[in-house]
Amino acid sequence: MALARPWKRLLVGVAAGSLVLAAAGCDSSGSDTAAAGDGELSASQQECVDKANEYLDDRGLLPETLPEELTPLSKPPVEGLTITRLFPGSVPTSAALSQEIVDLAPVVGWTGRALSYDGSVEDVNRKALEAIGYSDIVVIDGLPAAALQEPIRAAEQNGVLLMLGSITDPPVSVPGFGGTPLGGDTAERIAELAAYTFMQATNCQGKAAAFGLPVEALQSQGNHMAEVLEAECEDCSLSYTDIPFSDVGSPAATNTVVSRLQSDPSLNFAYFTIGDLAVGIEPALRQAGLDVQVGGAIPVSQNLAALQRDENAFWLGVPQGMTAAINIDTAARVLDTGQPVAGDYYPVPVYTPDNIESTDPIPVYPTDYEEQFEELWQVG
Repeated sequence: MALARPWKRLLVGVAAGSLVLAAAGCDSSGSDTAAAGDGELSASQQECVDKANEYLDDRGLLPETLPEELTPLSKPPVEGLTITRLFPGSVPTSAALSQEIVDLAPVVGWTGRALSYDGSVEDVNRKALEAIGYSDIVVIDGLPAAALQEPIRAAEQNGVLLMLGSITDPPVSVPGFGGTPLGGDTAERIAELAAYTFMQATNCQGKAAAFGLPVEALQSQGNHMAEVLEAECEDCSLSYTDIPFSDVGSPAATNTVVSRLQSDPSLNFAYFTIGDLAVGIEPALRQAGLDVQVGGAIPVSQNLAALQRDENAFWLGVPQGMTAAINIDTAARVLDTGQPVAGDYYPVPVYTPDNIESTDPIPVYPTDYEEQFEELWQVG
């Protein structure tokens, strides 16, 4: 049985709803991603490059403020709650994010916990039911609501807020499935930004093989990026390949990447929707005699170290510090309003060889994000 928190009794029976949010605001600093390719550009290529430059110049690379849509809560969050995040034990990025949430939870007076599962749907359902038994808020990333029906019912019955991150399913009830941190169209916004950054980095001549994990948000990122490139870049292309969770960090993942690139000599870019899959890829590419650029989203420190050595083209940051704050913020907004919330306001930085200042920790922008969130939460 879940802990009997006062907010749970108040939330039982609250009507369901959904909130679809808009894009995050960023600074207007100039973009300087290094362009690739030699020789003169065709008229269509030059038009494409100009469009990419304008897009990135208008948007800026490194956000200076949180999105203006993130307005202050009506009151500070209720203290004494427990938030538990489940994560696949084979994915280091996810484990690190869970620890960030554990570390950040005390800022709003909560206790954070992390619980690993083996990557299977069966195990995540078992662990979710376990976490619902002792938590007020449970967070699971990347699995759609259809795969978690029993935990959703248990959360509703026990007055627990269940948040399913990085999915497009709209949250429906409080208590129950009431929040989606990095939900809604977050993945599509990241994909659009990635497409224009890719266009600039390759002088609109990029042929990419993209790689990700079997997670809806990562698949959506790859697929939508391909759609943007098809619409905006005549001489660009992108195809997407899933890599199993069990292959993360093993030679099998690297072999999949190398084999795909070797299968098509026209490919000149390896794009990763999550940086864990790109760790150590540079020496493997050199050994295979492959001359391709590397870039992607959700980098880990090793990816940024390669970027700093000018071995990668760009990485779109979804830094764990910001993602942890978005998770806490989404939960706090659900509890503040009693309504479901899609937490899809995210200030994504574009790291390049010219602007990367730190590889460990991964830099977060805006740099004073913690203070800005504390002001929104009315704490600190």
